[in-house]
Amino acid sequence: MNMSTNAIEIKNISKKFKTYRNKESHLKYVFLNLLKGKRSRLHSEFWALKNIDLDIEKGQTVGFIGCNGSGKSTLLKLISRILYPDGGAIDAHGKISTLIELGSGFHPDLTGRENVYINASILGFSRAEVTKKFKDIVDFSGLEDFIDNPVKTYSSGMYVRLGFSVAINVAPDILLVDEVLAVGDENFQKKCIKKIMEFKEQGKTIIFVSHDLKTVEELCDRVVLLHNGKLVKQGKPVDVISEYHRLLIGAGQLQVRKEEPRQGEGEPRDRSNWKNRWGSKEVEITGVQFLDLQGNGLEFVKTGQPLRVRIAYDAHKEIENPVFGIALYSDTGVHITGPNTRKHNFHIAAIKGQGYVEYEMESVPLLPGSYLFSAAIYDYQGLQAYDHWEQHWKLHVLETPEMPERLGLITIPARWSLGK
Repeated sequence: MNMSTNAIEIKNISKKFKTYRNKESHLKYVFLNLLKGKRSRLHSEFWALKNIDLDIEKGQTVGFIGCNGSGKSTLLKLISRILYPDGGAIDAHGKISTLIELGSGFHPDLTGRENVYINASILGFSRAEVTKKFKDIVDFSGLEDFIDNPVKTYSSGMYVRLGFSVAINVAPDILLVDEVLAVGDENFQKKCIKKIMEFKEQGKTIIFVSHDLKTVEELCDRVVLLHNGKLVKQGKPVDVISEYHRLLIGAGQLQVRKEEPRQGEGEPRDRSNWKNRWGSKEVEITGVQFLDLQGNGLEFVKTGQPLRVRIAYDAHKEIENPVFGIALYSDTGVHITGPNTRKHNFHIAAIKGQGYVEYEMESVPLLPGSYLFSAAIYDYQGLQAYDHWEQHWKLHVLETPEMPERLGLITIPARWSLGK
């Protein structure tokens, strides 16, 4: 009798695939090697997973996240025994129900009714078990009017509805769900999530693969991050999702402004035809930095963290009463805020030569995401632009466990109260 507290035990799993060269394009290469007495290989090896160790406890809902090609779906196929490893072993304790590929286990020429029985049998369930659950399966799918039609007449959404209905209603111990839910319509997706939550409350084990990080965070007790076939991090959802965002953004990608070409002799200083930049250039913005309060550069900032924005300038002549301003936009272009020194009653009498102006936030109110950042210098009336860079930098904000809000663009400092 198995007394393990784990539903799944993954021990040093590795999986490789062969990638084949185009025979036509490499015919000359093969022929020359034959003349030299060498044997040409028409394929190379690609390791989709390498030395993965992971235990999933019974009753846990675990999310697998990572970039495309990171090995998430391959690992699910190994757990469900659709694929077999080239190294290591996987022990699963309990019946597994799988929804990985659209229409997997369906025969296009057979009816929905016939495919329900076939699909469930592939998952390891008896005909009697399926008959007992058949009405629930069809009702959940909403395909009562189409259940006796060949599934080749079904849309991709109908495929998903029927496949998920089988997977969720045959009462498995372990449910594996890949990104296929994204194919269904919004109402069915909500219905599926609700069913998964019920499944979770029953103490079943769920592995959920998705690029929908909001759903992953809401559903999962634990998240596993895969990258290039390796397990990078596992733990609390907010911590692992934050690490995933760090990985996606990458070091050095915080500021996206490109360097201007060197100015040749005799070339005019005014380069106002640069994309998203305009102004007379009597004073120029030479750089924007995101810093902490100690003056250290930041690759990322977290919601609620202090932030200092430093705008460096070079005034080619004395400029009286300049106004420095910034603006923040969502990555879809929604204007969030646009403070400047004049509105904040911070008067600058004159500038000349090189220097910088800083704008300090006590607490970044932005929710996780990537934001577009503008910086500009104008005359006091706001009529003449000396130098304006529009939405030319990126500010990346990461998750923090202290912030319960996840929807929208900003968090507002506030509190709730109850009265009578």
